Amino acid sequence: MGRRWDLLAAIAAVTAAVMLTVYVVIMRDQGDTPLWWVLATLGLSVVLCGFAVDRRRAHRRGLLGFAGAVLVVLGVLSLLSIGCPILIAGVTALIAAATANGRPAA
Repeated sequence: MGRRWDLLAAIAAVTAAVMLTVYVVIMRDQGDTPLWWVLATLGLSVVLCGFAVDRRRAHRRGLLGFAGAVLVVLGVLSLLSIGCPILIAGVTALIAAATANGRPAA
C-alpha cells in the first residue's frame, strides 16, 4: 500500500497559495490593484494542485500538468519580480504530473 497523498502536488499547491498572498500584499503596498488574470491563474493552479494531492483522484496527471504549465508560463512572465517561486511551483507540479501513474490509487 502506497502513500495516499502526493507531497510534490502539496508543495506546488502551498507555494502557489503563498505566492498568491504575496502578490496581493505587494500590489496593495504599492497602491495598485492586483490584475484579475494573475489572481485567476494562481487561484486556479492552487485549486487544481490541491485537488490532485489525493492520489485516489481521477485525472491527476492532466490536472497537475495543466497547473504546472500555467504556473511555468506565469513564472516566466513575472521572472523579474515574484516569478522565481512561481516557476518553482510550476516545475514541481510538472514533476508530480510526470511521476503520476495515470490512474487513481486504490
